[in-house]
Amino acid sequence: MFSRFMNLLFDILYVGILWLLCSLPLITAGAAATAAYYAMAKCVRHKTGYVGREFFHSFRENFRQITPLTLAFYAVVAVLAIDLYYVWNHESALNNALFVILLFVAFLVAGLTVYCCPLLSRFYKKNTELIKTSAWLVFRFLPLTAAVIFVFGLSCVGVWLMPWAVFVIPGLYLYLLSFPMEYVLGRLTPPPEEGSGKAEKWYYLS
Repeated sequence: MFSRFMNLLFDILYVGILWLLCSLPLITAGAAATAAYYAMAKCVRHKTGYVGREFFHSFRENFRQITPLTLAFYAVVAVLAIDLYYVWNHESALNNALFVILLFVAFLVAGLTVYCCPLLSRFYKKNTELIKTSAWLVFRFLPLTAAVIFVFGLSCVGVWLMPWAVFVIPGLYLYLLSFPMEYVLGRLTPPPEEGSGKAEKWYYLS
């Protein structure tokens, strides 16, 4: 029992550290997040494959597609941050309304990031379809989206207050995320056709 718990904890932390190291160039953060979710879901949650091998397999497979979205995300966040800073420091009736609108946009952007990487880790979708599906999921599972964003915010605060926790919190966050996200992805996964052999896929065996 103890050894199984320690193996689970090691794998959780291993995924988090792989994500951290592969996100350091910043432009690779999207590919690293996609790979981290893939390895966490497949290897840690569904006990199939090896963490390092599956992580880098997903990283290489999705790097080219997710990187433009990663750069676009950075640009949007930068513009939102500047706009929010401006309206916060220039109070007026119009700016108060703009502040609420900008908060909604920020929530939507955060929601998109919640779903984009898990979706890409599981399905073959073009970027436009990926964004549309993610936007639909933001509102289809609105309480879940809000909860995940809240926990992500708490995780960021935890790392800010305890810098050493950057080696612990990302893996734990991804592990917790995999529980509701596997439910969401399961709702989007069509049942396997009889005799097709797809029922042997790891995400059907949980």
